[in-house]
Amino acid sequence: MLSVLTINHNNSDISFLESFSFNKDSIPEALEQLKSINGVEECFILSTCNRVEIYVSSKNSNIDSEIIKFILNFHKVPICKKAPTTYQFMYGKDAAYHLIKVASGSDSMLLGEPQIINQIRESYKIASSVQAIGKSLHKLIQVSLFAAKKVRSETSLGSRVDSIGSLVAKLSKKLFEDLFDRSALVIGTGEISQILISNLRSEGVSEIFIASRDIKNAITFADKNNCKPIPIEEINDYLKTTDIVFSSTGSSDFIIKKDDIEIAQEDRKDSIIFLVDIAVPRDIDPRVGDIDSCYLYNLDDLKSIIDNDFSENNKNLEEASVIIQSSLDSYTHWENSDNVKDIITKMRSAVEDIVQKEINETTSDSLDKKLIAKRISNKILHMPTQNIKDEANLENNLYLSVLSEIFGLDKDLDESNLYKIENEKAFKNRNQK
Repeated sequence: MLSVLTINHNNSDISFLESFSFNKDSIPEALEQLKSINGVEECFILSTCNRVEIYVSSKNSNIDSEIIKFILNFHKVPICKKAPTTYQFMYGKDAAYHLIKVASGSDSMLLGEPQIINQIRESYKIASSVQAIGKSLHKLIQVSLFAAKKVRSETSLGSRVDSIGSLVAKLSKKLFEDLFDRSALVIGTGEISQILISNLRSEGVSEIFIASRDIKNAITFADKNNCKPIPIEEINDYLKTTDIVFSSTGSSDFIIKKDDIEIAQEDRKDSIIFLVDIAVPRDIDPRVGDIDSCYLYNLDDLKSIIDNDFSENNKNLEEASVIIQSSLDSYTHWENSDNVKDIITKMRSAVEDIVQKEINETTSDSLDKKLIAKRISNKILHMPTQNIKDEANLENNLYLSVLSEIFGLDKDLDESNLYKIENEKAFKNRNQK
């Protein structure tokens, strides 16, 4: 059964979410631990700035407690201190529907934001590298990505240009009124940083610096996006002059501390500084927001100011939901067909084993074809016949009707006669017991 544990922007705040986030380097180890849980056949972890989701395909119907135990232990969160109470579990079709919805951008903080597609691809790549993906999750992820592509190209939800990057640029313009001759420091070389820089450039920001935990990444990014790379160790020097600071890294510790800003403010002469931190865990000490002339926004703040045009959003979601439901139906049909395929394969194998065993046990040189055919058919039908006898009763003839349909029996009889004959057989078998 497919299960998903989701902790996201809809059910948690940033302080809770960051306690259970995974960085890129930790996901392979986390997947190995998940795979070691009894009954887990496949697993997949999606961890972004506003969601942590653990997908598991398992034979164990009580997998919830194991997943909770895993995430608490992995992040070393004491159960008595901070158990994940703000979360949601979904199963089967609901879990599949959720991933398709997430991929399409219908569950994003900013509807239609496209970054989630690449994040799913990257998470899938990591899970595949440690052999955590099987045919079920592989199919679901491919269906989800295909649905996302259709939503992007065929609906108004896909035509939305809003993103975290564009939102930050809009807020910057409101705060400073005019962004010409302003400067920005961007920490992190992800896709959102690239979108932000493009938006800041279009608004007239004159100078943009890029910092990364890996200076080679900063240099490569700077070459592609026409900005200046700086070592992350030197960002405090740039806090003294830049007007806009945006951070989105995978650091486990604060990159910018309160003391750093206080020291920088001594040279800024109380000029305002706009800081945006969308990292999970956070890159900027939240106490920075207490400093005069500092405007610090995190994901919770951005969520609270996102334009909630419900009529427009509902229209966009309705268009996307048609594609999402169709994609879910496609996946469900494949899953059911695959299950039937397994049963048919096992049934054929069982019959072949019976036939082969009967032939091997027949030592006579001159085989009586009728006799051996009867012996084989008796052995093949022994278990089905016994089950028919056990299940048949006068009140419920569904078992017999299905069997008749499968084997094409009694085609010349109408339904009333079939019902009568089946009940007579059931009554006879019952009296023989």
